[in-house]
Amino acid sequence: MKNIIDAIKANRLKDVYFGTTGFRVADESSIDRFQLGYSKDKDGKYISGSSEGDWQKTWVVIATDTEVGDPIFVDTSKSSLPVYTAMHGVGEWDAELVATSLSSFLEILSYLYQLTKQEFALIEPNERTITNPKELAAIESKLIEISGEKDYWQNFIEEYQEWLEEFED
Repeated sequence: MKNIIDAIKANRLKDVYFGTTGFRVADESSIDRFQLGYSKDKDGKYISGSSEGDWQKTWVVIATDTEVGDPIFVDTSKSSLPVYTAMHGVGEWDAELVATSLSSFLEILSYLYQLTKQEFALIEPNERTITNPKELAAIESKLIEISGEKDYWQNFIEEYQEWLEEFED
């Protein structure tokens, strides 16, 4: 866990937003709280199953999706520390790859922050919102390149574009 905390500390990002979506990132003082409801119960006792669909004991929550609250977690059983997400509240955990490593996920957060410098989720686009389709396509390609994962980031940009379309005249 120390290597995860050290990597997050080095990144120095707490919240990163892109349009309406964002990532709330754990820090050294909050990472234990991020585990509550996943690998720890409300009393702080470890819980995890061993069956497929159970929360796995090797999963460590490092962030949450600010829009829907889904956990973003590292699988510590793999040396590359891949990062996943899974929908909460559906009765079982179906992990979806976000990035092939913790370092690539943290690089993505830095990249997104540098693009927008958003301090909060937007309700509607503003003058700094990226709307150019070619620029969005380039951002999507860069996210895929950095993360080593295609589906998650294609969906991420698609949802962003759908949000933009809601506000077109």
